[in-house]
Amino acid sequence: MNDDQQLSRVERRRRELERERLEELSRDEQVNPGEAEDEVIRPSPESKQAEGQDHPFLDRSDVKRTETNNNRKRKVQAPKLKMPFGKKAKRQKREDKREPRSHDTKERVPKQQSSVPPKQKPQKDKRKRRSWKGKLLLVLLLLVIGVGYMASNPVTFLVMGSDARVGESVSGSRTDSLQLMEFVPRSRTVQNVSIPRDTYTTIPCEPEREGDKITHAFAYGGAECTVGAVEGLTETSVDGQVVITFETFMELIDVVGGVNITATHSFSEKGFNQTYEYTEGVSYSMDGDMALAYARHRKSDTDGARSSRQTEVMSAVADKLVSPAGWSKIPATYSFMKDEMGLEMNPLQMASVGLTMMLQPEVNKLQVDGQDAYIDNIYYYQPNEESVQSIRDALDLTMWGTVR
Repeated sequence: MNDDQQLSRVERRRRELERERLEELSRDEQVNPGEAEDEVIRPSPESKQAEGQDHPFLDRSDVKRTETNNNRKRKVQAPKLKMPFGKKAKRQKREDKREPRSHDTKERVPKQQSSVPPKQKPQKDKRKRRSWKGKLLLVLLLLVIGVGYMASNPVTFLVMGSDARVGESVSGSRTDSLQLMEFVPRSRTVQNVSIPRDTYTTIPCEPEREGDKITHAFAYGGAECTVGAVEGLTETSVDGQVVITFETFMELIDVVGGVNITATHSFSEKGFNQTYEYTEGVSYSMDGDMALAYARHRKSDTDGARSSRQTEVMSAVADKLVSPAGWSKIPATYSFMKDEMGLEMNPLQMASVGLTMMLQPEVNKLQVDGQDAYIDNIYYYQPNEESVQSIRDALDLTMWGTVR
């Protein structure tokens, strides 16, 4: 009796333990269903030992049957899956995104083997940059071509030499010489027209008179009136002008550092510092005083010869400036001529003159021919119509140096 009661109590205890484990198992399935199947319902070693010691005659067939069924479940059960929870799983995801795996070797691709360098700029930006630079070069090229085209147009320039002495005012003085020069860069030619000071012609600032000496135009109306008289005589347009006095002439020669001239006539002339001797065919390195004495001499020859010597001096100044040794003196020379000599010429016209002189042009020397005449007992130089017309034709040139 006591054994039956004892066995019934053991049986009841065993069933209570099994019920508790089933409840725990059901709770685990609700939290993590994948791991619930891994649980094996078996009594703990302590309970086995307690049951064995307390109940040596306990029938364990039910327990063995339960273990057999659980073992079968374990054999058929799928491999245990781990859920992607926790910090390690998140870190692994970030690494997977940052470092792609190779499909063939399933290994991480090293960062330095990337096909596109990290600092490499897209191809489109390079194309845009090349396109921008190409457009800029094209604009600069067109600008240079346009400036070169405009600078290659013919330029007519009038040089007026005043007879004002050193210390005297230019206002009211007369022109001692007049030279009209036309520079044609494309044909590498210079038309140099010398106009004698006593040439009889119409004067714009003397409308009440039919004509007068062209030298009086400067005395009555200054440079503007003289330019008008020259334009009326030659039927050409004057683009630029400059007024030279004895004093500014000497200073100009000194500013450029002197000039080298080969004398075309033998004579002696007194300068401000000394008397100079010139021998035909001999080259001289002249300063301002010596060059002025050479250019103003006219006792032993004509006004035409004197105009030619003045042209030689001015050509020597231009040759000095266009030579590599004289390039550094161009800014100072331009400032001096603008401030002291009334130079009127824009940069394009100056470029045309400079380009012509750099090309070593052929200088065609022309002069107004005529004969002596007296009107009301006053001496004039009466120009020939044929000579004047030939000068007009010579100055009426295209940009290529051909007659219009």
